[in-house]
Order: sequence, then C-alpha cells, then structure tokens
Amino acid sequence: MTRYRRRQTDHHAAADRLRAQPGVWLPVGEYSTRASADGTAKTIRTGQWPNGPSPYTAGHFEPRTEMTEFGVRVDARYLGHHTTTQEAS
Repeated sequence: MTRYRRRQTDHHAAADRLRAQPGVWLPVGEYSTRASADGTAKTIRTGQWPNGPSPYTAGHFEPRTEMTEFGVRVDARYLGHHTTTQEAS
C-alpha cells in the first residue's frame, strides 16, 4: 500500500504570492489532518511562527480552511494592513 505524502509547503513563497495579489484568496498548502491545517491557519493569522521569523505578519493575512478529497487545504489572502484593534490604541 502506498501512502499519500504531501509536499512541504514553502511558506515564504506563499506569503510572497499573497502579497503580490492583495485581497485574492490563494492556496497555501494541503494538510492530511484538520489539526495540522488549523495550526497552520493560526500561525498565518497570528504571525507567531514556531521555527524562526514568520513569513506572515500578524493581522495582514486572513486564512481559511476547506476539506478536500485528500485532506484539508489552507487558503489565505493578504489584507495589506493591520486589522486588530491594538493598532487603534
């Protein structure tokens, strides 16, 4: 039996693609479990990357997840500005 092996996601390239098309939903990567997709979406939203500097700036990206035939896809869009209320203070 052959196991499906997903390709590693290049998040720096994904962030660059998103910045090049503000407001457009683009795929970031596909994950085999809901937990891994939700974790990735959280790191995109918060900008808190576990292994070094984040390619995503907190508040500048909006992620979403969607079930697919092979797992859960993470899409995101670049907002181009900070959207939290902390900026207003």
